[in-house]
Amino acid sequence: MDVKLLHTADWHLGKKLHGFDMLPDQSYILEQILQLAKEEKVDAIMITGDIYDRVIASNEAIQLGNQTFRKWNIDEQFPLLMISGNHDSATRLATGKEWFAANHFHLNTTIKESLTPITLGDCQFYLLPYVELIEARFFVENEGLVEEAPNSLSQVLQIIIQEMQKTFDPSKKHIFIGHLFVAGSLRQESETPLEIGGLQSVASDLFDVFDYAAFGHLHSATANLKGKVRYSGSPLKYSVGEYRDPKGVRIINTDLLADDFEQATRFVPLQPLREVYHLEASFEDLLYQRGKLKEYANDYLSVSLSNEEVIMQLMNQLRPLYPYLLNVTRKERQRLESATKRIPLSKINQPEALIQDFFVRLYEEPLTEQQQNWIKDAMNQVSGKDES
Repeated sequence: MDVKLLHTADWHLGKKLHGFDMLPDQSYILEQILQLAKEEKVDAIMITGDIYDRVIASNEAIQLGNQTFRKWNIDEQFPLLMISGNHDSATRLATGKEWFAANHFHLNTTIKESLTPITLGDCQFYLLPYVELIEARFFVENEGLVEEAPNSLSQVLQIIIQEMQKTFDPSKKHIFIGHLFVAGSLRQESETPLEIGGLQSVASDLFDVFDYAAFGHLHSATANLKGKVRYSGSPLKYSVGEYRDPKGVRIINTDLLADDFEQATRFVPLQPLREVYHLEASFEDLLYQRGKLKEYANDYLSVSLSNEEVIMQLMNQLRPLYPYLLNVTRKERQRLESATKRIPLSKINQPEALIQDFFVRLYEEPLTEQQQNWIKDAMNQVSGKDES
């Protein structure tokens, strides 16, 4: 029997965006994923890690997670294939998993569990939770797979995958489920940095032995499109840096994997409760909601302000119009940061020349005579040489 799957990851339940509670957004998008699963008539749902945003998740986040699992698995009868991610507590997540399996809710939180395939239709699934190098090395040595494990996550993972291959049924397709940073992937700013010196990244060609490798951890669905590796990406935008990134899930048609891999692993976009936008606008445009600005009133907004003058109580004036305003930055600040990076060392001990150089870099025009006099007076006062 060919199997149709839904691949989702990185829910980060309990996540806050610039202080805004995203649980309503997450509840909304999870319901949309469920409706898509029903419309597509999938046979199972793969959840590839980072269910929660914190190791010790809030009560509200756990409640939403439990409600979702119960509704998807018990009420709607979807088999679930799930692993823990680096944001999850594997121990806490594993509570009760012994009887989850009785309802076809398959949850793996250890490396050892990943070596036993889960069979569904014509597919064998290998569920490897998030793992760090020291844990993986200890496992392969303790299990007697090697005498001394290599000091490379890719090489250790290769040993683990070779053990998985020993249980491959040649009459079935083989699906890998993991939560790792695959080499060549691009990061988003809302993702926790993992590798130091490249030790925590893994090579994409390791997974060529599988028919499909479903990954979580990176929040973009286009983070890595190499070989059999695909990320679903997060279902929501969890940082301003992701505002252009389409969010959704993947629908996997296992019967097409050999003939048309791209069509077999198609990405399906989702529509969030609130979008994340980054805009450039003047204070006046924002205040009077000129153009299309009124359309963004109920979305998460990050604004780059074009005004140069000081605006009193700026956020207090804009917040009633844009209740989900994340932040307001100025182009001046960006220019300031750029200017301060290029101050010549030769002028550090020449305060007036330093100020002159800084002003030119910031405003692209020289100081006026009056401004130079003000600076000279200020410098005299600081040095105790007030001529007045």
